[in-house]
Amino acid sequence: MPRRQTLAAIAAAVVTFTTHHAFAHAVAGARIFVNTDLIDDPGVSDEANLPLISLTSPDGKTWVTDANLEYDKTITPSLGFAVGTDWDFIAHDMMDGGKTHAGFDDTYVQLKYRWIVLPEHEFISAVEVTQVFGRAGTVGIESGYDTTSVSGFFGKGLGDIPWAPIRPFAVTGELDYNMPDTGPMGGGATTYWSGGLTLQYSIPYLQSQIKNVGITGFAANLTPLIELGWSSTAGSSAVPGISPPTTLLLGTGATWTGTYQAINAEILWPLNGAAGHGLGVIAQYHLYFDDLFPNTIGKPISEW
Repeated sequence: MPRRQTLAAIAAAVVTFTTHHAFAHAVAGARIFVNTDLIDDPGVSDEANLPLISLTSPDGKTWVTDANLEYDKTITPSLGFAVGTDWDFIAHDMMDGGKTHAGFDDTYVQLKYRWIVLPEHEFISAVEVTQVFGRAGTVGIESGYDTTSVSGFFGKGLGDIPWAPIRPFAVTGELDYNMPDTGPMGGGATTYWSGGLTLQYSIPYLQSQIKNVGITGFAANLTPLIELGWSSTAGSSAVPGISPPTTLLLGTGATWTGTYQAINAEILWPLNGAAGHGLGVIAQYHLYFDDLFPNTIGKPISEW
């Protein structure tokens, strides 16, 4: 794999879950699972990332800025598709003589189905298939491989637990099995797992469902959260010295959720060397078309 492609692959591992993902707002009963940055949630909605931006360093000297743009559209209330791509800016590329490169990463499409909703237990789950089209972006930025991913998602609010202090919390999770092809030159691509977990504390849920503690203004719509992102080569496909190493990345921050939009910002903490060096940041601006235009482009195609 050329050096720039290798660095792009490392950078993608640093922000494994900011690439080719939808970031829906999902609802189960009184619980809203907010959009997060490192993993997706189990929602299916009409919305867009405009954009999702991260800044990380894979080696402590090279800096990678990734901007994700994505549009999500519902086909039915439970079935949706998405299309998106990323634009990358690699500064001081230490694997290519300190040069700077920029361009578009792989384009991808997704099909997602929300198959379980249990409102009384604040539980929701979905499955998804993603197809990434390699060799469609900028040479040296795109991966060089087509990749098919199969994913599962869940969200569980703790509002059905009869102990008030824990009820504002919720957890979400994602697990992906990613299957790259061998690329135009053959070899080099290995299957891998990715996914993660989030722990969320909803101030809106606290004040509307448990007790109004008098928080007002901007803070009243905040959901502080912690995310853990992970990726690892799948068992027998690992090739020593070639396969990407296991990455562990922690995100800490909060999501502000409004009626028509959401803003999220987090600090990224690499938990091992393969996930990067030094702190990174990630943030997104998210627009909800289903709330902005509920009678036109924001409703499922089946209801047009």
